[in-house]
Amino acid sequence: MLRNLKPEVVWIEGRCYRANDSPAEFNSMQEHDLYENEITFEEPDDEEDDFKVEMLDNSRYCTSFHVSKHYLGSIIGKKGAIISGIKRDTKTDIKIPKHDQTGDVVILGPAESNVKAARRRINMIIMSSRMKQTSTHFLSIPMNNADIVKEFEKFKERVLQECPNPTLEESLFIRSHKLHLTLGVMSLMDNDERIQVTNLLTEARDTIVIPLLQGHVPLKIRLKGLSYMNDDPKAINVLYGRVQEEDWAAAGLIQKLGDALVDHFYKAGFMKKEFGRENIKLHVTFINTKYRETTDVDAPQQNQTINNRKTFDGSEILEKFADYDFGVMEVTEIHLSQRHTMGPDGYYQPTCIISCKI
Repeated sequence: MLRNLKPEVVWIEGRCYRANDSPAEFNSMQEHDLYENEITFEEPDDEEDDFKVEMLDNSRYCTSFHVSKHYLGSIIGKKGAIISGIKRDTKTDIKIPKHDQTGDVVILGPAESNVKAARRRINMIIMSSRMKQTSTHFLSIPMNNADIVKEFEKFKERVLQECPNPTLEESLFIRSHKLHLTLGVMSLMDNDERIQVTNLLTEARDTIVIPLLQGHVPLKIRLKGLSYMNDDPKAINVLYGRVQEEDWAAAGLIQKLGDALVDHFYKAGFMKKEFGRENIKLHVTFINTKYRETTDVDAPQQNQTINNRKTFDGSEILEKFADYDFGVMEVTEIHLSQRHTMGPDGYYQPTCIISCKI
């Protein structure tokens, strides 16, 4: 009952949709039922979409758009059931590139409203499929200046010496040059999607980042104190550092910036809000059990779900180093970083970098 009072919604291309159920709960066999009656087509639609429909002649309208090959199977469905249902319901013709071809998905229809309705249905399927993919990229603020790297190395050495623990090993610590503040994660399946998100991030610099930072540059944040992701300090998967603005006048600014950027990519259909939170959890990961080295080649830690990982007892670390001060970092850049990569400077390889300097 409570869920119906506050239904889950998703934003795609600037439009808000009600999601009847969590996309993660559906498989490809169920998608036909999920989208079969999602849109009413007879009523005129005056809402403005973030895509254009071209009139070819008096009786035909058209739109075309890129779809990663990873999602074409979900759009087509088993034996073409899903795409056939969309064509039938929207009275459109939808052309999808064959497996060995490149090109856009093309929708043709007798009216603009038909074409828009078909594209919205396809957008919903893409969004549902995207949320099931393993993330490939993340938005990050590097937290790896020389002072912080030096203090982190001291912290790691002291923890390993002063808090000996059979469940804690050096491999669980992040590499110091990769320290970062995570803003959000996303799955980008091909170069076209990477270009699209790069453009979105560049746009966000002018519309979100610079307006928020006006009057607060240089923005400096302090990395101080420890916390952890779950409820039991004796069974931790992720231990992280807290951040706060140095200038009291800028208090809460990093939170506002992170929330606004996530909302920007969420509405574009590239990012989801973790656990339905309106505010992101600001954290700089120090120790993560997914980094644990293992001799089990069939079940490496980073491929296991968080519930199946071997946790560590962090209670003594939290007691001894609760208020450890790692130093101050000036926020100069925001990166679209590639997961599981390393650039020449030791940080993640960037797909795009925007400057926070005014």
